[in-house]
Amino acid sequence: GCPYEGAVHVDRAVRVVHELLGDVGCYEVSLGDTIGVGTAASTAALLTALLDSGVPAERLAVHFHDTYGQALTNILVALQLGVACVDSSVAGLGGCPYAPSAAGNVATEDVVYMLEGLGVYTGVDLAALVRTADWITRTIGRPSPSSRVAVAMLAAQRKAEQRVADCRDAAAAAMPCDDAAHVCAQNV
Repeated sequence: GCPYEGAVHVDRAVRVVHELLGDVGCYEVSLGDTIGVGTAASTAALLTALLDSGVPAERLAVHFHDTYGQALTNILVALQLGVACVDSSVAGLGGCPYAPSAAGNVATEDVVYMLEGLGVYTGVDLAALVRTADWITRTIGRPSPSSRVAVAMLAAQRKAEQRVADCRDAAAAAMPCDDAAHVCAQNV
């Protein structure tokens, strides 16, 4: 969707992509859903029209904002149609100054988790990416990453850290630790 015009007609998008790839000489066109209103059906309709018009999937990329929580679904549709270039940003940072109600970009952590769940090798260290998302959001004063994956992984990490701290406290007090999920300091 466009913050100025709303829905963009498929025929117009096809014409513009052909102009960019042909007349202008772009090597790739990234299709952006600036306000995050795209759905699986609208993504499939646009990409199918582009592919049917002769645009190779290798010359397309997708860029989704996650305003309505549809970015991952739309990316999956794009992948299934052969589009392999996906824009994302750590912690879902970003946005559009011309569309203040739009959410940020789809979070890289969520995209990597989805791809790995599909068996796609990304070469990305997801745990390091989540730590980076946590760091950057704290650094810029955001309460937490917008990524569901980052929030879940950080919560699990904090819970594990608390179990270790509780066990260390128990060991320091010479009390048995009742957490069988990890090796206690007193048993090392």
